[in-house]
Amino acid sequence: MIRIKPSIALFMISCCFMLSVPAFGQTKVTIEKAEIVNNTTVDGERVRKLYDAVLSSGDFRFMSDSAWQFLDKDEVHAFGNIQIDTPTERIWADTLIYYNILELSKLRGRVIIEQDSTLLFGNSVDYNFATKVGHFLDEIRLEDTDGILVADSGIYYQNSDSAEFRGNVQLADSAQYVEGDSLFINRETKFLRLFDNLIVIDSTNNALLTGHYLEADSTGRRYLSDDAYLRSIVTDSTTTEADTTHIFGDEIELTKQDTTSFIDAMGNVRVWSSKFSSLSDTLKYNSTTELFRLYGDPKAWHNNIQLSGPFISVQLKDNNVENLTSYPSPFAVQEDTVTGRLNQIKGDTLSAYFTDGDISKIDIYPNSELLYHTKNDANEPDGAVESSSPKTILYFDKGELVRAWMGQNQGLFLPEYTELSERKLAGFIWTPELRPIKPTREPLPQLPPISADRPFELPLRFVNRTNVERQ
Repeated sequence: MIRIKPSIALFMISCCFMLSVPAFGQTKVTIEKAEIVNNTTVDGERVRKLYDAVLSSGDFRFMSDSAWQFLDKDEVHAFGNIQIDTPTERIWADTLIYYNILELSKLRGRVIIEQDSTLLFGNSVDYNFATKVGHFLDEIRLEDTDGILVADSGIYYQNSDSAEFRGNVQLADSAQYVEGDSLFINRETKFLRLFDNLIVIDSTNNALLTGHYLEADSTGRRYLSDDAYLRSIVTDSTTTEADTTHIFGDEIELTKQDTTSFIDAMGNVRVWSSKFSSLSDTLKYNSTTELFRLYGDPKAWHNNIQLSGPFISVQLKDNNVENLTSYPSPFAVQEDTVTGRLNQIKGDTLSAYFTDGDISKIDIYPNSELLYHTKNDANEPDGAVESSSPKTILYFDKGELVRAWMGQNQGLFLPEYTELSERKLAGFIWTPELRPIKPTREPLPQLPPISADRPFELPLRFVNRTNVERQ
């Protein structure tokens, strides 16, 4: 029913932040080119001013309109149209300040970082070569071949190969849209966590997730908690009819093995679909067998039938209910759609079978007990049948009882009287007020759509380099 597969874009987010730029202080800075060289003093410090400069240090090379070398403290400031080339990335910025003692580089104004097929845009980036930590201070935008990610800020930890994104995190690719307050990812283990006000819209699988915490990894596992919600829309392959299933719980875990998807939901689990609804402590679902298993004093509803028992299984076929089974000591109630009276049956094991969405047969054994209200030709109540038997089989046509088979029956016919409508078998359970209802509001993204436009006018050197590569 539900096929959840990992998004490649989610697991490859961190690769664009591997800023392995050599520090200026590691080797001597070489002036490869400068139209004007001017040695002067600024606030008592010796400064070498360079214009239209090209500097290098080992395999690190950068160009700028101008650069100041602070000779006494080995500090470099660069201004205007900056391009930095290293073996692993290219960087563009409007200004650069490098503190050799701290091994800290500050990139400001129209910062673009290119690595392989990934582009990162920001206004302020601090990178510490000693700790291998990069701080992206505002307006991060990541673009790769799979999609776009934006956030208010981010931190990259190169030593642990992990990254954080904080504030209004959005990710969009061809398969899904993701939104949340913060995102943490480890590239090496391909493990991520998404926090608070999250929504995942999976367009490929017609699924939607919401909650306040999500874990995901490369195996396809998804763990959702704190007001967890899963919506899945499945179209029957034999018809054009679509069925929507809504699952709520304290926790929902989605896993995949080969072509089979599994759903495990825990804690106040509620299910609603047009075919059936249920309430339980725990739910387990297998997409290959189309079998729901409910544990922890579950209750299941189908049309006007409520089934209660310690364990309930709901067997689907082509997304239609085919069979309900419960044991031990289940209790089933069918509400008469005309009289409103409650037909009741109980025993050790109950199996209910459905045809074209309507109840067609109920088997209950052993120790079956039945209370069934009868009607006259005018569809008015005219009594009830109460019986006990080792086994009872009830046959239905379009939801109406047409025949009953009982082995070694012990029973009686109760003529109509005032209190008959209130008669109940021992252990009676009828709780329609607990039945989950269809959600009335569809979860929607809270943030504006990701803009197709870059956040600023592109630097001239970046534009020129892009034009050359296109030729």
